[in-house]
Amino acid sequence: MLISHCHVQAQGFGMEVETNPAAGTLPELSRIMQEVGVEKAVAFAPFVPQTEAEIEPNEWLLAELPDYPELIGFAAVDPKREDAAEVLQELIGRGLRGAKVHPPVFQTALDDPTTEAFWAACAQMRLPVHIHTGHHGWYQRRYMPLLLDDICTRHRDARIILDHMGGIAFFDQALAVVHDNPNAFVGLTQLSGRAPTYALSPSRRQLFLETIGPDRIIYGYDYPWNADNLSALRHDLEWIRTWGLRDDDVAKILGGNMERLLSEVQLPVT
Repeated sequence: MLISHCHVQAQGFGMEVETNPAAGTLPELSRIMQEVGVEKAVAFAPFVPQTEAEIEPNEWLLAELPDYPELIGFAAVDPKREDAAEVLQELIGRGLRGAKVHPPVFQTALDDPTTEAFWAACAQMRLPVHIHTGHHGWYQRRYMPLLLDDICTRHRDARIILDHMGGIAFFDQALAVVHDNPNAFVGLTQLSGRAPTYALSPSRRQLFLETIGPDRIIYGYDYPWNADNLSALRHDLEWIRTWGLRDDDVAKILGGNMERLLSEVQLPVT
């Protein structure tokens, strides 16, 4: 089993941190995985510098990963950086295997023309890219899911995972993007009901199961943004297993699809 969408930092953070100071750290993620029986997880580089020494987030994750062979690192790079493409290629060449983009955190519009080189690099390397969709402050018109249709269309070899599927407010936009683009994937992050603005109704779940199918659905844990991270993971796994799917289709959602995407990554030529 391989779970995706895990945020990590050097210091504890997240919803559980007051009662569990280790929440959000690599050792705690590893402990939870072992307790639940998860073999692999995708861990995102932090969005902010780590430790008092102000270590660059991607560098911090690269330095930590050798101690956690069960984790697969994804880079956090702002697509509007002038050198975003070059930085991303270097990080993938050094061991990271995908990217995480959070438009409202980066305050980067999805239709910003300065991001084009970043998306071209993602396509060239056939990278899986987790991208936040759904409300998160800033200007929602600048990162509404429908804007991803242009990116998916222009960059067919990038693999775009729509985390949260737009939430309840933008679900239809996210679904339209996945319907029209075979390189777009449903990101099952916080959809099981814990976060009301992202909760997925049974009718919407059935809609994408029938119109997209299990080959383009990827489970996201959203560690450590759960009130009880251990219980949340157990709940999500059981939730997916109650959908009435065949065992092999459940296995695709719980790691098989991401494993396939990771196997297709093309490392940059050095």
